[in-house]
Amino acid sequence: MSPRDSMAKAPFILLVNPWIADFAAYDLWAKPLGLLLLASLLRQGGCGIAFLDCLNRFDPLTRQHPEVKPGIERKYGTGKYPKMPIHKPEAYAEMPRTYYRHGIHPESLGRQLRSIPKPDLIWVTSIMTYWYPGVQQTIAEIREIFADVPIWLGGIYARLCSRHAEANSGATEVIIDPMSKLPDRIEAETGFELKNKTCWISLRTAPDAALDLLPKLTYAPLLTSSGCPFSCPYCASRLLQPVWERRSDLDIYAGIRKWNEEFGVQDFACYDDALLIGAEATLKPALERICNDGLNLRFHTPNALHIRALTPQWCELLHESGFTTIRLGLETSRTEQQKRWGGKVEMKMFYAALDNLSAAGFCRSRLGVYLLCGMPGQTPEDVSAAIDVVRDSGAQPYLAEYSPVPGTPMWVEAKSIASYALTDEPLYHNNSFFACRRSDFSYRDLTDLKELARQARGAKAEHKEAGPASER
Repeated sequence: MSPRDSMAKAPFILLVNPWIADFAAYDLWAKPLGLLLLASLLRQGGCGIAFLDCLNRFDPLTRQHPEVKPGIERKYGTGKYPKMPIHKPEAYAEMPRTYYRHGIHPESLGRQLRSIPKPDLIWVTSIMTYWYPGVQQTIAEIREIFADVPIWLGGIYARLCSRHAEANSGATEVIIDPMSKLPDRIEAETGFELKNKTCWISLRTAPDAALDLLPKLTYAPLLTSSGCPFSCPYCASRLLQPVWERRSDLDIYAGIRKWNEEFGVQDFACYDDALLIGAEATLKPALERICNDGLNLRFHTPNALHIRALTPQWCELLHESGFTTIRLGLETSRTEQQKRWGGKVEMKMFYAALDNLSAAGFCRSRLGVYLLCGMPGQTPEDVSAAIDVVRDSGAQPYLAEYSPVPGTPMWVEAKSIASYALTDEPLYHNNSFFACRRSDFSYRDLTDLKELARQARGAKAEHKEAGPASER
């Protein structure tokens, strides 16, 4: 350690989860897990930290502010964010919908910023590429108060659209380095040497994310692995996390017990891209210990489970350990599309998984199945056929509308189809906008298919109410 390092005082770093700017946004178990993991590493390394959540659904000033449309609480800790209408970007001029800034009122953000000491560094995260106006506005508000403090921008938008972020976000620097390289960047900026450099190497060496910094913990995000063993042409998982690795069973179990015992958390949302794949020696023994302890917990899978992994044994363990919200990734019922989109599933696997889940005690009418919609090369008939297959199986279809993702294999095809400048304007990546609309798959086709899926789910809900008691 150099004399400069040993004498440098510990820096105070502010971490900010920015506003969302979009037509709609929903807290479906959505927390900035990467930012909270960063906070935990910085705190463990000796830095002073503060966390500011612009998406806090429970902010008192925002809840009582007359300019804000209040959020709505839903079950299992989810809900709608509070929101305010804002100017709609020119890119969305043809969209007959109101554009909103979701999250706390700007007055609350200003008060919170003024209540903390001046930071040495501010770190802002980002998620969807087309949410960047919320990032812009957040950084602009921060600069009003801390004009000369360096602001770093990380996250998914920063990684996938780094040049756009450098030119438009307002951040001092756009950070795209892997986690293992960040200690050197922090030391170069602050002159402070972190005490835990070896813990930044991988997910297995990192501490639990600092969920205690969240204003109100109604649920806990659970990450048992990072990366994904599959290479689907529409997905950026391999770009964002090139290495697929799993946490140990002891770490998984200890994290769940910690948030349950110390914070009373009952609902856990699984953030893994491939939760059950290769998890026999990690997640499986952790869940078995949860069952043996008799804990009353609920687990939710908003990212979907891989159908091929749903053996009778896994389904029984999922049911016994408290898995409540089950989503399956079918994507399509067309064999050729299943092969072209990653080769993860076949129809016989789908029906076997439904049988295994039903035998384990899950009610079919409560099983959600994700279907891709609006993909390049896909027709409306492909989607409607898949909706029919899911409806007839007794499960509920949910459409996952295609969003063009920079850097993925399908990105090149999407750019060739779209009539909009996908590279220059990330707003066109918004699945609500549907930039890949075309003569054989129009925007009207998309809205009709969404309604068809809603009707199919409604039919299942009616069946559920009218069915035997064993199905309720």
